[in-house]
Amino acid sequence: MVKALRASPQIVRLLLGIFALVLAGVAFGAAQPASAQVLPAADPTPTPTEAAETQSIGVWVRVAADKSNIPGVTVKVTGPKSFTASATTGDDGRATVEVPRPGTYKVVVDTETLPAGKGKVLGENLRDVEVDAGNEGVPAYYLLGDGAATPVPGSSSTSSPGSSDSSPGFAEVVFPRIATGLIFGLLLALASVGVSLIYGTTGLNNFAHGELVTFGGLVGYVVSGIGHLPGWLGIVLALVIGGAFGYLQDLGLWKPLRKKGVGLIPLMIVSIGLSLALRYIFQFAFGPGLLVTPSDSSSFLSLGPVHLRFMDVVSPIICIVVLLGVAYMLLRTRVGKATRAVSDNRSLAAATGINVERVIRIVWVGGGALAGLSGALIGYYQPVNWETGASILLLIFAAVTLCGLGTAFGALVGSLVIGLLVDLSTIFIPSNMKFVAALAVMIIILIFRPQGILGRKDRIG
Repeated sequence: MVKALRASPQIVRLLLGIFALVLAGVAFGAAQPASAQVLPAADPTPTPTEAAETQSIGVWVRVAADKSNIPGVTVKVTGPKSFTASATTGDDGRATVEVPRPGTYKVVVDTETLPAGKGKVLGENLRDVEVDAGNEGVPAYYLLGDGAATPVPGSSSTSSPGSSDSSPGFAEVVFPRIATGLIFGLLLALASVGVSLIYGTTGLNNFAHGELVTFGGLVGYVVSGIGHLPGWLGIVLALVIGGAFGYLQDLGLWKPLRKKGVGLIPLMIVSIGLSLALRYIFQFAFGPGLLVTPSDSSSFLSLGPVHLRFMDVVSPIICIVVLLGVAYMLLRTRVGKATRAVSDNRSLAAATGINVERVIRIVWVGGGALAGLSGALIGYYQPVNWETGASILLLIFAAVTLCGLGTAFGALVGSLVIGLLVDLSTIFIPSNMKFVAALAVMIIILIFRPQGILGRKDRIG
């Protein structure tokens, strides 16, 4: 054993790296403060499934202007089977209400308990929160400000004859989903382009790429949610640290395996193992609950029936700027041309004097940076947890496969198509099945055009 380790310093570096990750997870997990929980009302007849799993709603009340927390606010939760519970926010402005079973719950802030001079609830006060089995801390985020509060639907101030029975029209149903689908597609594109470039230069289907996305989301949460630092700093750090994480992965794991001539199938199995290891390190450090990155949930831009928050406007702009930068790099710079050469024919590129290993290293750094940025922005789009990247990994592969493996521009187009399909499909199917439409499209494309819509036949396999 000792001789083997001496003969393989790469193995030593890999073991030390994994050991450092575990120690970091232990230290971070030990540093997390215990959060108080509000016990739910007793359920007289819980089923075995309900008793085995717990789920909860996390309410956070803050002031929009300075992001200060509001303690002493009463929130009420009602749900299936006449469930009713209430809780009061603590010094951190948060309250947790455990619910007995999955379902849709209504959350409302008792406006009489709001402190004077802090403003009114921005947006709708009465909110529907969908809770799945085992989901803890499903967010209900309230901001106070000087704007007028949206009255509770059905109250005397909003009701008019016949208005309670009116159903939303075509525009109210479709246009908001198109907007959110395009936003999600751009966020997905950041991660998909990295997967496509890595596959193009190395031939590796990296199943651990989702954990790079999760890593970026957790970095953004730590900076803004725990450190209470500006959101832009979390986005920048997720970009930089994500790139560093990609560099370390290639240096400590993938480069040594390439030098040893390990085949693509074993490499793919290694990536699955790395994915599982990182996923459970994240769970150990941050817990299984959902983590909410603070953001302003009030309406920032309204275009007819489409109402967008500030980050819903900023995130697509960031994505477009970064993706244009990637396109310029691939088309106009020497590094980009070398990357495309290695992707087309690695042996020929090496024969013409291109440093293939250097190109692959740059691609890993870029792929990690894009995934980290994607994760940080997803943290503003929806809550993150230890398996955020794993939950969208199949969507990433579907987007890459849709327009051809190894084509960065195809990954962008495929991501936009998948994002639209995912959100528009919720018109016809339940929201917890929305990924089915995207995966069905991927299967159909593979049957009728295995190389993808924009791919070439010589890229098959």
